[in-house]
Amino acid sequence: MNSRSTLLAPASAALLQAVLGASPLAAQASDTSIVPLNEINVTGSGLPTEVLNSPSSVTVVNNEEISRVPPSSVAQLLRDVPGVRVTESGIERLRIRGESSQRVAIMIDGQRISDHTTYGTPILISPTEIERIEVVRGPSSVVSGNRAIGGVVNIITKRGADTPVEVTASAGYLGANDGYRASASIAGTVENFDYRLSYSQSDLGDRETPNGPLVPSGSEDRDINAFLGYRFGNHYIGARAQDYDLSADVYTGDPAFDISLPKRDLRKYSLFYEGENLTPWMSLLKLDAYTQTIDRQFRNDITFPAGPFSMNVLSMSDDEQTTRGIKAVANLEFAAGHRTVVGLEYEDDNLQTRKNTTTSMMPAFGPQSVSTSFADASIETSSLFAQHEATFGRLTGTVGVRYYNVSSNLGSYSQNGVAQPGQSNSDDRWLGSAGLVYRLTDDAVLRANISQGYTYPSLSQLFLTSTGGGGTLIGNPNLKPETATNYELGARIDRGSIVLDAALFYTRSKDYITAIGTGIPRQSIYQNVNSVDSWGMELAAEFDPGWQNGIRPYLSVANVNREFTYANGFTTRDSGTPDWTGVAGLRADWTAGGVGGTWDLFVRSESRATERNDAGVVVEETGGWGTLNLRGSVDLTDYAGLTFELGNLFDKSYRPIDQIEGPGRYLSVFLTTRF
Repeated sequence: MNSRSTLLAPASAALLQAVLGASPLAAQASDTSIVPLNEINVTGSGLPTEVLNSPSSVTVVNNEEISRVPPSSVAQLLRDVPGVRVTESGIERLRIRGESSQRVAIMIDGQRISDHTTYGTPILISPTEIERIEVVRGPSSVVSGNRAIGGVVNIITKRGADTPVEVTASAGYLGANDGYRASASIAGTVENFDYRLSYSQSDLGDRETPNGPLVPSGSEDRDINAFLGYRFGNHYIGARAQDYDLSADVYTGDPAFDISLPKRDLRKYSLFYEGENLTPWMSLLKLDAYTQTIDRQFRNDITFPAGPFSMNVLSMSDDEQTTRGIKAVANLEFAAGHRTVVGLEYEDDNLQTRKNTTTSMMPAFGPQSVSTSFADASIETSSLFAQHEATFGRLTGTVGVRYYNVSSNLGSYSQNGVAQPGQSNSDDRWLGSAGLVYRLTDDAVLRANISQGYTYPSLSQLFLTSTGGGGTLIGNPNLKPETATNYELGARIDRGSIVLDAALFYTRSKDYITAIGTGIPRQSIYQNVNSVDSWGMELAAEFDPGWQNGIRPYLSVANVNREFTYANGFTTRDSGTPDWTGVAGLRADWTAGGVGGTWDLFVRSESRATERNDAGVVVEETGGWGTLNLRGSVDLTDYAGLTFELGNLFDKSYRPIDQIEGPGRYLSVFLTTRF
């Protein structure tokens, strides 16, 4: 272990000792705590476990918390989770502990959304369809599979309702983009059947900033979901269908550089079976299968100087990505104090892509150059995994292992109508994890965790030649997977009047895939050349000091340090990741005249950030920033409620690194009714 990680144990113990030394208070924390440690999660260990007792760094955003926030997007629901940052490139994506969205697994009901672009995995679901979200920070590929070096976001969707018929409608204004979102659903349970049918739509205009609108930067989405389930005895079967359409414009700040995503659509169908307590030693058997198709269109139009002329490059890409997967998981309990999860997964991921690039001189000079290509490539991934948990008194230990077998193939590839040779790549390996949780008291634990992460190259990185931004990226069929090993120490407390979740981590990653110049201007090829050391801390806490009106201070903060080592040996800590990110505020419940609700006054901030390339040259640099915000809710009746957010109250101009300029002062307000 790196010497930095040896600092984790005493620091964690000192933190816990300081908190445990505080005198207990009679006041109780609200159910809307930012750290719901009594929530059950499965993503962290593969077994149903309270967050308090999980060996991993886990945060659960539950339905209560989701309902208190104007539903602008899924990413915005997670932006205050420690270590999570939202990036914007037309479509919002998530980074965890500084890792790019390409290294973060995004799942819907445990089924991964695969992606083969250089931008990373988008979140293709409406926020109004979500029951809860489980976020695991740090490498966790043993339980969660491929692309989980940075972490995992597992989105659990809504099913039926407690009554035969429940109708919900929501509509509101989103001031940051002068847009709206509206949704409606009907759900219920009739005898052994439960069902849900829902529709959601949003239309967001250009981002409104203190310096004027960012043109273009708008987006639209539309989501239709249908679910049907049937329970008989201790068996449950269900089917779900989703039809999601998304389009967006990417703000570049350069009128000579235009990027748009006319289509990023998802069609998904899934079936599952859940059997509970089928035998005295099998508490759960779950089988699921799904097929999903993602249609993606990409348009890139750039003009740049070329001697006495200007050169225009118009690139178009039309992709169809089809993924089929099956998964079987069993939870076993052969003896008291012992639990085991075993499972197998198979995924067949196919990509067909058509690209067209037209290059012309301006003013018109000579003929246009037109380049076309077609590729049909696929990845097959098979894996087996098991994780065992054993409890001995106050100590609970877990150990897990996963075996991967991956093969990829470029079935057909042609450039300008000329067939190119086929290519292939494969990998197989074992990954492991181990964790300890020591229960000091019924409401306080210490934990330690070692986990490994794994990211297999995308089909674009392996086989495809892509043009964008005036440059060309060439795939490399000899790439190796990226891997990471993570070490953590942490402490959790849930005493009613104080809730705390703290972690210290160190992660060593290697074989990072990046684009390296070939010596030809504006041409690069993917290579495994970079390594990264990451270390830092995460803290989420809420405290009820017994103040009048139940006001509670809270804090959610992360310190992430990353040291890049490039192919040429140059090392820098200017990795483009802010050292500090977080939110701190005061909140409370309120009642007046028979009406109640919540309010939340908070500051969201980031420290300055700098990114240097392998020559030590600054690529991007931003200053630190902070905004004051007010969020709240009003429970109008038992069946109707209002949520609102006043963002950036002082209309501060700011730009987080790797994002567009932040919104100026704005108001978002939503009305939800249920009957």
